[in-house]
Order: sequence, then structure tokens, then C-alpha cells
Amino acid sequence: MQEQEKEFKISVVIPFYKAYDFFAETLETVKAQTLPVSEIIVVNDGCGKQAEEFLAQFDGITVHSLSPNQGVSVARNKGVEIATSEWIAFLDADDHWQADKLAEQVSFLKAHPEFDGVHTGVETFNKTGSVNTFLNKPESLSVNNLLISSHVSPSSFMLKRSVFEKLDGFDTQMHCSEDHDFTIRMIESGHLIGFIPKALIRLRRDDHGNLSSNGRKVIKGHLQLVRKHASLFKKYNASKAYFLYRTFMSAGGKTAGAEGKVYYLIGRFFNLFATSG
Repeated sequence: MQEQEKEFKISVVIPFYKAYDFFAETLETVKAQTLPVSEIIVVNDGCGKQAEEFLAQFDGITVHSLSPNQGVSVARNKGVEIATSEWIAFLDADDHWQADKLAEQVSFLKAHPEFDGVHTGVETFNKTGSVNTFLNKPESLSVNNLLISSHVSPSSFMLKRSVFEKLDGFDTQMHCSEDHDFTIRMIESGHLIGFIPKALIRLRRDDHGNLSSNGRKVIKGHLQLVRKHASLFKKYNASKAYFLYRTFMSAGGKTAGAEGKVYYLIGRFFNLFATSG
């Protein structure tokens, strides 16, 4: 274990935005890791003195405050900038890690040194309990995989800091799908991301303001992604229509009432082009 810690010093980066009700549980899952981390960096994203006073009650964390609120991409980038370890593990302030999450990732990276990053399976949950489990993902991501679906949840992702810096981190001009964009750029630049088919994180889905619960933001982020990577869709002969079909169907599932039904109709419209192509 000591050898693993020496070779794999890990900094945890947690962006914090009004997650007062969830942060204590989230932090406890980091401290309960069977493989201890080198540092826990919490970036207070524009929540001011209230968040600073709240976070001051927790031991073993380094807090950096941003003002005003600048978004999760800036917060994560700042956290990596502050970090001192070569390996970075991201965690959202309302999600949970299973106790052996980091140990499993380190074991994977030791066995597969060709990978510069690794993510894991995901269990989603809400206040009533477990909702779903996602384990069916590619063993090694390709750009083609990512031009269909995002696959990588930030809270499951661990990667080399040097690679993150080489790629200039998350695109701060994107306010949704910034993680999807980053993994596309990482794979396209020749860096490999592996997968552990175990649900080693629990992703909260309580509709308390997390971006993916907002259908409009999902659509906006995905449209931005399509525009930014139009050349890759062409290069890999990937279907924009199919990607947008999945986008609008997903947004429909995250949006109530008539607006959600409209998203479903638009999704089916794009599916006509996807299946005919």
C-alpha cells in the first residue's frame, strides 16, 4: 500500500456551489478511501463568505474561493492548478465514492500503464435510493464512442495532471458538456482512457440544480459540442443526426410537461435522418 501511495500521489478536486446539504457525506467518502489521497482541494465557486465559513468546519481540505461564480470548468481548472500531485481525481460536491474506488483505479493503471486516465461504472441514486447502474461502456474509449455518448462521468474520472495541463483543461466557454468535450480532445490527441466495469461511484440525481437535470442546458451544451467538433464528425464519418437524436431524447427525459414532449418530438425527427443515413 505504501508503494502505491508513493507512485500514485492523488489530488482530489471538488468544485463547490451551494452543496451545503450534501458536502459532508461526499467528503466522508473521500476520507474513507482504502487508498488515502495526498490532498483534497475544494474550490468555492462564488458562494462567498457563507461557503467559506461552512467549509471551515471540515478538516483535511484546502479551500480556494472564486468570485464571482465562474462555473464548474473554471473551478476544476483552478483546482488542478493548485494541486501538487501528478494524478487528479475529480468529484462533484454531491456525489459519493465507494471505499475502494481509488485503489481499483490505481490497480488498473499499474496493470495498464499505456492509459493516461481511467473512469468507472456509475450507480445513480436519489433520496429514495438507487435508480440505475451503468456498466456497459467501452474498455478503451475511442473518438467514435464519444461522438455518440459522453461515457465519462467527472466524479469517476482520474487522470494524469500533465495530460490535463497539456490540453489546457476544461473549455471555460462551455457551460455544459465541458467534460464530454475534454474527453474528446484527450482521445483525439492520442491519450487513452480505460474503464473499470464496476459501479465505484454514486451519482446523485435529486434535481437540486445539477446541470444534467436541466434539459435546456443539455441541449445547449450538445449543440455547442457539435459545432466545435464538426470536423471530427466528418473525419470519423459519425452521424450528427444520431448524436442530436440522443441529445433531445435525453433532454426530454429530464424536462417535465409540454417542453419535454417537444424535445421528444425533435429527437424523433433527428432519428429519421440518422436511420436514413
